Amino acid sequence: MKNIISLFLIIVSFSQLNSQYTETINSNRPGSSQGAFSVGKNVLQFEIGIGIGIKKSEQNLNYYNKSNNELNYNIRYGLISNKLEFFINGLYIENKIHSDLNGYLKKESIFGNQKIGLKYLIFDPFKNKKWHSVNLLSWKKNRSLRLVDLIPAISGYAAINYIPNSSTNNSPIYWLINNFYSYNQNSINSKIGIITQNHFLGKWVLVNQFSYDKIGDSNKVFNHIITLTHNFINPRWSSFVEYEINKLTPSLIKNHIYTHNYFKFGGAYLLNKDFQFDSGLGINLNSINNFNISFGFSTRLDWYKDEVPVNKKELKANKKRRKKNKKSIKKDYNLTKKQDKINKKFDKKEKRLIKKNNRKNKK
Repeated sequence: MKNIISLFLIIVSFSQLNSQYTETINSNRPGSSQGAFSVGKNVLQFEIGIGIGIKKSEQNLNYYNKSNNELNYNIRYGLISNKLEFFINGLYIENKIHSDLNGYLKKESIFGNQKIGLKYLIFDPFKNKKWHSVNLLSWKKNRSLRLVDLIPAISGYAAINYIPNSSTNNSPIYWLINNFYSYNQNSINSKIGIITQNHFLGKWVLVNQFSYDKIGDSNKVFNHIITLTHNFINPRWSSFVEYEINKLTPSLIKNHIYTHNYFKFGGAYLLNKDFQFDSGLGINLNSINNFNISFGFSTRLDWYKDEVPVNKKELKANKKRRKKNKKSIKKDYNLTKKQDKINKKFDKKEKRLIKKNNRKNKK
């Protein structure tokens, strides 16, 4: 779930230094959207899920039933700073098709869309101490809705899609169950998106994700996902509801793949600060015969280290001081060098005089 375990309080407590890193795991599961914040610098996170789906479709008075088992994965790693995240995700699917007229048709195992990309935090409102400081005198003010809560964290991401030749997008059996509306697409294309994230009342997180997918292909997809997460009184438990709409451009008539309205809800349980279990149920609002049940978990390897906040004014002052000291040391060195030369000359003269005197005394 997005920023589980009272994330608002965690951000207030820790984010003045860290910006993104949280003491408890911050998973995108079991929703379909991404949070605006990254996992944190030097944190490697794994999010694995299994989905069981059932879909029923009609074609020429013949009803096709499709069941599929899906394995999906998401690997995330915080790069360079807390603002930047590298991710890889993808699908592996097993499809089974059954026709009411013809009986069992086919079974196939295929790789779905594989994706690699980067996400970067553009704007973090929690950096502003005036907006998100803790009021030590009023518990009520800390737990009430404020106008500044409407200012979201904003991040952008870009990814490259790789669609294997055996994937669902090119599979005849996949398109058979989806009313024969097939189209050709490139095996490699790209995706860009914007994510906004708001925190309300200490227990609610609202995420909006807007993306433009299949760029470089003749059929692009616009996607919008709204995810609302709630943390319960027992902080180990959380729930979410999600609404997703996909629109294919140009749209294909009655294509429920990219013009569907998908509703999803579920919950998550935090076993410890680095491990979370989750489950969810998804329903296509265009068809009561299209739903999906998912189970999964998230875990992380945490190599994060606190970084002392940098005071730029102090850094400049120290730099000037060092520069001044360096000049002073150089000046002293030059003076010492000159004095050494003078001393050497004086020593030479003194030696000559001593030699002269010694000669005179001998005579």
